Amino acid sequence: MLRILTAFLLVATLAGAAQAADYTAAPPPVMHAPAYTTLPACDEPSVLARVTGNFAYQDAHVTLAGLAISRIDGVRERALKAGGPSLTDVRYCSGTAWLSNGRASEVVYIIEGPMKGPFSIGWNVESCVVGHDPWHVYETRCRSIRP
Repeated sequence: MLRILTAFLLVATLAGAAQAADYTAAPPPVMHAPAYTTLPACDEPSVLARVTGNFAYQDAHVTLAGLAISRIDGVRERALKAGGPSLTDVRYCSGTAWLSNGRASEVVYIIEGPMKGPFSIGWNVESCVVGHDPWHVYETRCRSIRP
C-alpha cells in the first residue's frame, strides 16, 4: 500500500511540474518614468544663482579663500540624460566663471530632477569650479559631474 501511495504522489508531482513547465507567462512590461521635461536650462538665472551660491558656501566653509563668482559666461549644455531607466534626469552644463580676483575658470555643473521623497521635490544643482576643489570631491578637473 505504501508503494502505491508513494508512486501516486511521485506521478502527481511530476505531472504538476510538467504542467508548470508548459506554462510560459509573458514578462511584465518595463515601466519607465516619463522624462522630467521641466528641468531648467543651463543658462536659467535660478540655476546660475545656485551655482554661485554653491561656490560661496564652499568658500565660506571650506576653502576660506575670500573668492566669489562675479559672473558666468559661455554657458553650454553638454548632454542630457532623460527618460531612461533612471528615475532622475540629468542635464550636464559648463561655462566660464569669472571670479572676484579677476581670473576665469571653467565651471561644470549638473541639473538633476525630479528629486524623490517627501522633503526633496523639484530639481537640484551640483557644481564644481575647476581648480577650486582642494579635496577633489568631484575628482580631478571635476570629472565626476561631466557627461
